[in-house]
Amino acid sequence: MMDLNQVSEHFEKEAPIYDDLILRLIPFYKEQHNIMLGLLPHRPEQTLRALDLGCGTGVLSYLLLSHFPNIRVTAYDLAENMLATCKTNLAGYSERLTLKQGNFGTDSFGEGYDVVLSGFAIHHLDNPGKADLYKRIYRRLNPGGLFLNRDIVLGATPDITEQYHRLWRQFIRSNGEDDEKWFQNYLEEDIPASVRDQLDWLTDAGFADVGCHWKYLNFAIFGGRKP
Repeated sequence: MMDLNQVSEHFEKEAPIYDDLILRLIPFYKEQHNIMLGLLPHRPEQTLRALDLGCGTGVLSYLLLSHFPNIRVTAYDLAENMLATCKTNLAGYSERLTLKQGNFGTDSFGEGYDVVLSGFAIHHLDNPGKADLYKRIYRRLNPGGLFLNRDIVLGATPDITEQYHRLWRQFIRSNGEDDEKWFQNYLEEDIPASVRDQLDWLTDAGFADVGCHWKYLNFAIFGGRKP
């Protein structure tokens, strides 16, 4: 399993520059926000509870808080500096935002949620850890609750994964970043799984309407609904 202390140290350092940096590392990052928001079936005026799992600087929390005026969001992350940046970024929504620090692979993250979103976080768990987390998320959703995960994934075969990596590194270089540095970080810290395997784990956990809603190379948005 990945050393989460190493992951936490990495993100503690990156927190102040993360929002600018990620645009140079992740293709179609902002477009993904609109897709995730559009997949939520709730009316804007509904009273909802949501969890942003691995919240980082609060991008997904902001989407929820700004679109749903009656939503309350728990922003959960391992890195203290990420939570501090999230708090600063979302200061205007502090009355509806709860910050919580912990390791979602082992620690409690609450219950009674109508929406659980996660972005580029769950890939830090090994495969049994992912499957177990999906079961835990399912149990903590309200009936009808929706889980969406935006994450880095493997291709369906090793050859396809290798093609994805080559094209991803081209994208990073085209934005003036050191693709060797970031790719090595990825190899050292990330444990991605294929979309196919993760859809199976979601189904095994009990989710209905399981599907992949968007995919580009080794990036995907997928999830399911609790009946």
